Amino acid sequence: MNFLKHFWVGDDEEIKQKKVFLFGANPPVLYVLHYLGLKPWLCFKDYDCNWNVDILQEFASDVAHATWWRVHDAMPENLQSYCLLRSKQKAALEWDRRQAEKANYPDAHWRRNITDPRLHICFEEFCFWESMLWHWGETNWTNNGSPSSNVTKTVALSNL
Repeated sequence: MNFLKHFWVGDDEEIKQKKVFLFGANPPVLYVLHYLGLKPWLCFKDYDCNWNVDILQEFASDVAHATWWRVHDAMPENLQSYCLLRSKQKAALEWDRRQAEKANYPDAHWRRNITDPRLHICFEEFCFWESMLWHWGETNWTNNGSPSSNVTKTVALSNL
């Protein structure tokens, strides 16, 4: 059965607990779990990063997240390499964590230390993801609506 990792606003506590049980059952009860929101392989292993984004919290489940990581850890190492995080994704996760801290989300997942080894693995040419945060969230100066002095004028071929 295909099952969605989602906690509806109308779910009562009993339904939520049933879902948590299904997500973490061992042996598995669910064989296909469709991850909504940020996918586990795009988050740190330490916790479901959906907790750090207000509109994605309905998709957050540390139990379902941990289940995916058990599957990941059982995969051959060469397949695990497809789940490495790009520098831009690391910066985005840290930005979300900082925003959750500023908002003081009561689940406090933003307080957890990140121990995911992928944080220190780089497979790109540019690996200083922390520097991406220096201007993260600022308005992009190239999108301010003013024309650039380096704009190339295009002319239709029929005008030549």
